[in-house]
Amino acid sequence: MIDLQTFSEKSIEHQTSNAIRKGIRNLQKMIEIHKSKIENPQSFYPRWDSMSEFEKLGNIRHWRKEIKNFEESIQNRLDELNKRGENL
Repeated sequence: MIDLQTFSEKSIEHQTSNAIRKGIRNLQKMIEIHKSKIENPQSFYPRWDSMSEFEKLGNIRHWRKEIKNFEESIQNRLDELNKRGENL
């Protein structure tokens, strides 16, 4: 099994600068969606109120971890652009 996120992180140096910028925008959108899920999970999961506390905390922990991963991916892309002498 291939970890697609790791694979894509390794291929950043082979992407065009425009593709890197597009990736950053997409990751920023994903961060906003995940933050919205944390702030108002009922709007994304109608059965949220019937979930156990264990399930709720597990989902929140998962979303926070994904936000951290997305932020790291953005930083990797920014570093690549800087290495190329380019800006966002």
